[in-house]
Amino acid sequence: MKRHKAILSIFLILTLLSGCSRYSSEVVLIENEPPAEQEHLFLSVFGYKADALNLTAIENILNLHMEQNPDIVVTYEGVKGADYWNALERRAQANGLDDVFMVDHDHVIELTGQGKLADLSELPAIEKYQDIMKEQFINKDGSAYFLPICISAYGLYINYDLLEAHGQKVPENWSDFMDVCNYFVKKGMTPIVANNYTSLKHLIVARSLYSVYQQDSAAAIERFNREPEELANALRPGIKMVEKMIHCKWIDCAETLTTDQTSDDLKLFVGGDRPFMVTGGWATPRVAAMNPKFSYGVHPFPILDDGGVLVINANTCISVNADSEHLDEAMQLVECITQPDCIWEYCDSQSSYTPLQDDRIPADETILPASACLERGQIVIGSDYRLNLPLGTSLSEITQQMLMGMSADEAATLLNRLLEQ
Repeated sequence: MKRHKAILSIFLILTLLSGCSRYSSEVVLIENEPPAEQEHLFLSVFGYKADALNLTAIENILNLHMEQNPDIVVTYEGVKGADYWNALERRAQANGLDDVFMVDHDHVIELTGQGKLADLSELPAIEKYQDIMKEQFINKDGSAYFLPICISAYGLYINYDLLEAHGQKVPENWSDFMDVCNYFVKKGMTPIVANNYTSLKHLIVARSLYSVYQQDSAAAIERFNREPEELANALRPGIKMVEKMIHCKWIDCAETLTTDQTSDDLKLFVGGDRPFMVTGGWATPRVAAMNPKFSYGVHPFPILDDGGVLVINANTCISVNADSEHLDEAMQLVECITQPDCIWEYCDSQSSYTPLQDDRIPADETILPASACLERGQIVIGSDYRLNLPLGTSLSEITQQMLMGMSADEAATLLNRLLEQ
């Protein structure tokens, strides 16, 4: 039997992504090449991952699905960065959602409320997920409107060679971190590379909510949902910490406002004159591809008085369009994607952790310090799907304002207002 491979193409185009407006975006397309004589059913997948290793994993998954279902043609369209979320929102508004697409916390809340997400609770893969992940996507009524494909981790990238050259040790707690950062500031160096998307908000939740995840987090989340002001107050320690980082010049505010995630921030870090970078551990393949001239590793954030904390998220979350013309086939595609070996290949391709009951860890040695923290349970969930509040977008707004001069007290007041809207 003829074996048909998925075709991968990456190009810069002007494309009508939303059906509403034109703009320039890097788009990745992966699609099957089926037999010409065979009748086909077409499915579309829309996603935001576009790295080479990710694409290889996605291509392999599509090839597996194609072998199992030779009559179905699947096209994967991947768009980088914020352009993806803009396009997803426009497609939802125009009732033009793809059969399968990727979502995040705030979009799950919005799209579920609009009845646009299909219930995935009957898929067999659900029983294979870790309990901490089931808590994220199984609702009280048993419904499930998305499934995570990986657990992403956010931590502190450390340039070991630069620390050694300056006689500084790897920081293990808040006191250590302050000492090292202040040392580099006195040397006229900005110690921390931060991006304008996730860095500061992950630092805030790491500092503020660690105690929540060391006890009955479900009760705390329910309380926050009832009283958004309690969440805003709980986040004050992290907001104050970021204010201190800005005041002490550990972060260059003007630079951070224009530093894109897993792009500009990586270039700054690979330059070799910054000891630290705050971003996702899943960016290590990109860093390695840039051939840094120093050794580095990804550590938990050393921001607790007695240690560090790792921020994790249920990530690369996929949903099915409730109005898909091929709903059963779209469900079958998700069932294929969530097979343990498919999930593992994807996770390993981006140095992330499997959400399944599986003891495999990524082969990337640079994330071993972060992995040890995860195994010890020193974690905070950065975007908890049990939280029915727009925390991600609200934190993005206040951190942008703080970079432009807003005080911690003003930012906490603004956060409270945004959460209650």
